[in-house]
Amino acid sequence: MSEMTWEHLRDLDCGAVRTLGDTWKTYIDQQLAHTERLRTDVIEGHLGTEHYESDTATQVRDQIGMTADRYEDDLSDYASTRIATTLLEAADAFEKEQNELKELVPLIEQHDFDIEGPHSEYDVNLSGGLHRAILTLNPPQWLCDMCGVKKPDGFWDIDTLKVLFDSVDLYGTAIGLAGQYQDWLRAVMSRAHDADDEAAAALAEMHENPAELPPHLGATYDDLVDDYKEGVTEEVADEAEAIADGTSGLSPEQVNQWWEGLSETERRALIDEHPEWVGPVDGIPTEARDTANRTVLDRDIDALDTRIAAEEQALQGLDPESDEYQNAKEALDGLKGDRNDLAGLQDRITNDDGTPRLAEGPEPQQPYYLLGFGTQDNGRAIVSIGNPDTADNVNTLVPGTTANLSGAGGLLHRAETMQSDAQLSSPHTSNATIAWLGYDAPDTIVPEAMQERWADGASEDLENFTEGLSATGREDTNHTLTGHSYGTTVIGHAATKEGVDADNLVFVASPGVGTDTASALGVDEDNVWATRNSLDPIHLTPDFLHGADPTGDDFGGNAYHSDTGAWNANNHSTYWDDTNMAGRETLADIATGQR
Repeated sequence: MSEMTWEHLRDLDCGAVRTLGDTWKTYIDQQLAHTERLRTDVIEGHLGTEHYESDTATQVRDQIGMTADRYEDDLSDYASTRIATTLLEAADAFEKEQNELKELVPLIEQHDFDIEGPHSEYDVNLSGGLHRAILTLNPPQWLCDMCGVKKPDGFWDIDTLKVLFDSVDLYGTAIGLAGQYQDWLRAVMSRAHDADDEAAAALAEMHENPAELPPHLGATYDDLVDDYKEGVTEEVADEAEAIADGTSGLSPEQVNQWWEGLSETERRALIDEHPEWVGPVDGIPTEARDTANRTVLDRDIDALDTRIAAEEQALQGLDPESDEYQNAKEALDGLKGDRNDLAGLQDRITNDDGTPRLAEGPEPQQPYYLLGFGTQDNGRAIVSIGNPDTADNVNTLVPGTTANLSGAGGLLHRAETMQSDAQLSSPHTSNATIAWLGYDAPDTIVPEAMQERWADGASEDLENFTEGLSATGREDTNHTLTGHSYGTTVIGHAATKEGVDADNLVFVASPGVGTDTASALGVDEDNVWATRNSLDPIHLTPDFLHGADPTGDDFGGNAYHSDTGAWNANNHSTYWDDTNMAGRETLADIATGQR
């Protein structure tokens, strides 16, 4: 675990880390020149077919070509994808948190607070001097301003008596501000520790698994060449499997570089032969994931049909009154439910001829892309309307309590509404809207949605997803994360604990986002937005469950208005209705970079 302290982060020379990464990039370019010289000067020049035409010459040319290929693969995989990219990603991550720290620490010092405790869980407390100032009724001016009182002038000054008799909570105000700074500091250091651990793990894994040597010439040359070609294919498959099951240690950015380093033949083979290792992986381009996921979806539905038929046959031989029958019947009903859920998702995003369906909305209509799905827990579904890899603006919607695969149609309807609103708001830009049910959402308001474990369990997956969008998309894309209800809590936990790649955060009908301050979320406070309509029962959520109301003035973000519609409606779910055009238009403006 990272031992980095806030002092280490403050004093870190991020430019030196970045320069080291760039140096590795330069080294790679220099080395690649040698392999290019082998191909042009040797294979095509000295040993070209116009000079040597024989089976032996062909084999020598093949051997030199494979040696050059393997050398380039090792350079790409180790020197570029692992070393250089790891260093550059770490430098960027450290610098981002360092900039926040340089903003935060002066505020802590300015207000006479102390940073105490172990580096893994810093405390921000009142200093001894501040304690004495409050006890002697000589509070600093900033504290008087926060409490709305005039600074006393002497112990028996009339303003001193006013402070005493009005019971102004000087201590509570100071402690509250210290708590906000503490949340911010812990969030910054948590993200810095994650970046440090990820970089260390990537470099350690490379040390433990060094690159293989190029193939050697030998007496059994034909066998050697065949073994080499087969080994390359197996190596790519092994790498893909390790990435898919999470044991490779590669970040989404590194996964993207690995994918781009494969030949078109290798990419096509993985999609055709192992689509389950391609479809769910963040960092692989959207088109490839969609093709692979649709293949797996077809396969899973067929497999469920086969299992259902077998279970129905077996059920006929059981006593309907027996426990065995009841258990088998319950299992069969579960299989049928999974099958119906997957078929419903497939029908929603696929035309009768098997091609991707276009989502309803203004022209140009965009196709659905399937980025992930599953039947575990209450089900998963990650579907994009439009290609996020090429879009100017990408908005990802994270749903809340009771979200499940059976109800994916409702979630997609909201995403369609957001996509249409974005197109109408900014018709001259390309937009993509993603419905991200990539986690196990709470089933009930009480007690499940009152707990943080669902949000904590989703944090890393949401972080990786946003990093994957950045890795496969354009550098200038405007990324927005929008949460509804408990989905805002998921975003808040991911932003403060893992860090998310997003330009804007939008909290709709939030019960709280796990922190009391927008500054702890890792994005510019001006780009943090929240809304609640006045009749939404989410107002009843106490702050001690998930933190302060993000629409409140003290939170530090921006609140915007949402209409209620009919007062007897379910006002927690009317934010995408036509009765709330004010809120919808604001959200569209945020998502298209106009706010």
